[in-house]
Order: sequence, then C-alpha cells, then structure tokens
Amino acid sequence: MDLDGWSLIWFVVPGIIVPAALLVLAFRSPSWKQMTRWATQAQVTITTENEDMIRRRLARARRYRSLVSFPFWWVLAVPVITGPLPEWANDVIWIPLTGYVLGSILAAVSNTEKTGGPRVADLSPRLPSSYVPRRERLAPWLVLGVTAAALVSIKAFPPRFPQSLRTQIPLFVTAVVVAVLAEVALRMVAARPQVTDSPTRRLADNALRSTGATAAVASSIMLSLFTLNSAISALLGSGHRAWIGVPLMLLVTGMTYGAFWVIVTQQPWAPGRRRSLRAEPVSGPDPAAESVSA
Repeated sequence: MDLDGWSLIWFVVPGIIVPAALLVLAFRSPSWKQMTRWATQAQVTITTENEDMIRRRLARARRYRSLVSFPFWWVLAVPVITGPLPEWANDVIWIPLTGYVLGSILAAVSNTEKTGGPRVADLSPRLPSSYVPRRERLAPWLVLGVTAAALVSIKAFPPRFPQSLRTQIPLFVTAVVVAVLAEVALRMVAARPQVTDSPTRRLADNALRSTGATAAVASSIMLSLFTLNSAISALLGSGHRAWIGVPLMLLVTGMTYGAFWVIVTQQPWAPGRRRSLRAEPVSGPDPAAESVSA
C-alpha cells in the first residue's frame, strides 16, 4: 500500500468520506422547504392527507440512490491497496455512478402506497409520455448512437495517443442496459394502478410517479452522456484534435451535471405537463337541456 499524500487522499475520500455522507443522506427525510419546492414545481398542494406520503416517497428515492451506490464507491479506493485495476476499469468513476443511477430506477418502480380504499381509474389512459416527454425518452438513445459512431471512428481515424476499445466497451454496454431499464421502469410506472380515493393523495401520487420516472430517465441520460464524454476523450482528447475535443468535453460535462441536478433535486420535466395528469371531471347530459327538450 502506497502511503504518500495523494494516495492517502484517494483512499480516504472515496473509501470513507463519500460512503459516510451517503449513509447520512440515506436516512434523512426531506425538509419542509424541499417538499414545498417540489410541490410548487409539481403543481401539488400539500395537505394533511398527502404530506406523509410525499415525505416518505421523496425520502425513499434518496435512500435507494444512496444505499445502492454506497458499496461501489470503495472501488475507487481499491487500487491504493491492491494496485492498478484491469484496463477496462481504468476510469472507475462510472462504476459508483452506475450504482447511483440503478438506485434511481429502483426507487421509481418500488412498491407504492398500500390500498386504502377502492381502486380509482383515470378516465383517460396513462401513457409513458404522460410522465416524461418523448424527446427526453429518446435522448439517451441519441447520445448512445453518437457515442457508438465516435467509438467506431477511433479505429478508422486513430488519435495521436490511441486507447484500447476494451476500456470503452464495458461502459458503453452498461449505458445501453441502463437505458433499457429506464424505459422499462417508465412503462411500469405508467401501468401501475392508482389505489386511493382521496383526490389530494391521488394528485400527489401522480406527481410522485412523474418525479420517479423523470429521475429514471435522467439517470439514463446522465450515464449515456458520461459514456459520450469518455468516447470524445479517446477520439479527440489528444494531439491537434484537442482544440475540438476539449470544448466538446466541457459541454458534455455540463450537460451531465445538469441531468445529475435533475435527479438530486427531484424535479419533473416541463411542470406544465402536470395538468395532463389530473383526472377530468365526469361529463354527462345537462339536466337543464333535458328539461327544455322535454
């Protein structure tokens, strides 16, 4: 074990500090300020009927993300003890990142509220696009398509300092699997029946579903952007191509942090779309019109 200063920092931060912070965050409930901010963005009114449900499910999403990614952070500290990792795991930050996004997806499809009354069905069918717009659902696949083209170009146009594709393929395959899981999670969220006859709980449940589905898709986008950044670094990050590669990497990094921010702050996309999740009132014949016609 190398005990120089840098190695000690590299061991303490991902091996001790980050896991400890994740444990603390995993068991903290959202504050009232965080709940009201979420309710404003989701167009939901917090009442005595739905407050506990909102607090519990927002906390559960945070807990799943933290606990699933918790053990993977130790992977970053392993090289300090065992020496270099295999070539495919050189950029090991994607391993705990994958644990984090899997936690987001698991939280979206986890068990919802127990049945407290008769089941209530929406008059209009709920579709995946009701919770996450189609363009966001297609975003990870578009990014992965660009990534695949960049990886193929590495062989066709070798950079000044070429890297083995074996260091890129595991990350790319993982991003594809996560994109599939995110789409499956979104469809499961849309297909799940509602189980409460309380209007305020029902609206809050729909908004919470949308928030969970948004986090799942944002997780897929974040990992696909991270994969694209790695491919750009391999193709354009060295030699005379760096003047193109570095700005692109900075741009993609900013977009990656944007997706991460959506997950952490538990925000839905396009808050105005929340209105489409509200149940329409039952329409029927107008009694006044019937009396006139009679």
